[in-house]
Amino acid sequence: MYGHDSGAYVFGQLFGIIIAAVIAVLVAKDANARGMNGILWGIFTFFLCIIALPIYLVVRKPRLDGGA
Repeated sequence: MYGHDSGAYVFGQLFGIIIAAVIAVLVAKDANARGMNGILWGIFTFFLCIIALPIYLVVRKPRLDGGA
């Protein structure tokens, strides 16, 4: 009655990984612009997105280039 559609499950997992990767790249670029270690923040965000993103938003430094 309620069958498991493995194609939809795989698509959902792949979509989640892509979203996490995009967020990780954006956080890494922002961290580099703020003089922080972008690679470590990017990796941390990719693997633990739900935890790392709020932490990053709290502890990030002001931008170094003075831009918006």
